[in-house]
Amino acid sequence: MLIYLGVTLSEVSIIESIPIKKKNYTALLGFAGAGFIGNTSLMYIVRTKNFKQVASVKSLQTPPMLLFVDGEPYSSFRIYVDDEGERLFIITENLISAEGCWPITHKLISWLQNKGVTDIIAIEGLPFGNLPANVKVVGYSTEKEKLTSLGIQLLREGAVSGLYASMMEECIAKKLPWTILFIPTMKLTNIDYGASGDSVEALNNIFKLGVDPKPLWESEQAIRKAVEQQQLQQQQRQQKKSGFFRR
Repeated sequence: MLIYLGVTLSEVSIIESIPIKKKNYTALLGFAGAGFIGNTSLMYIVRTKNFKQVASVKSLQTPPMLLFVDGEPYSSFRIYVDDEGERLFIITENLISAEGCWPITHKLISWLQNKGVTDIIAIEGLPFGNLPANVKVVGYSTEKEKLTSLGIQLLREGAVSGLYASMMEECIAKKLPWTILFIPTMKLTNIDYGASGDSVEALNNIFKLGVDPKPLWESEQAIRKAVEQQQLQQQQRQQKKSGFFRR
C-alpha cells in the first residue's frame, strides 16, 4: 500500500479535501480526449465560476502528473462542486491507460452512487464527425426523451473508447442514468478551443450556467489566424528561394 498525505492509497482512491454530503447530484464528466474538449470546457466553467475543488482521484495505474493553475500545483484528476451544491464536475488532464479504465470506473461509479448522484452527463469530442455545419452537439442517453427535450440529435454512428466507454458500460449495467454529449472536432491531439466554446454553450442551454463562451471562440480564431500567417510567411520564403535559384 502507498501512503499519500496520510491516506492509504490502494489501486484507486478518492481523497476528499472537503467532506461531500450525500444528496441528489448531477455529475458532469470532462476527460482528456479528442480535442481535449471535455476537460477544457469544464475547467473553463469551473474557473469562471470559481467553484471549489472538493476531492481528487489517485490511481497507481495513471501516470503521475500535476497541473499548475495560477501558480499553484493541482492534481490532474479533480472533483469540484458548484455553489448550489447540485452538480459535481469531474475533470482529468490524464490520458488513462486501458489497464486503468476499469479500476477507476468501478471506484468512481461506486463513489458517485454513495454520494447520491442521480444523473451523469459526459462531454466528449467527436473526431471528424460528418455533420452539418450548424450542428454543434449530438448525443446518446439511456433516457432518449432527455435528448429530445434538450433539442439534441441522437448520434447515429460513431464510437466511444477509454474511460468513457467503461463508465458508460457500468452505468448501463447498473441502470444509472447516463448521457454523453459529442462535440464535433477536426482536432485530435491539440486543444480545440472553438469546440470547447460550443460545449460551454450547450451546457449553458441545459443548466443555465451563465458562462460566456466567447473567450474560447476568440482563442480559436487567434490560433487560426496565427497558423494562417505562419503558412503565408512560409509560402513567401519558398517563393523567394525558388526565384533565387532561377536567376
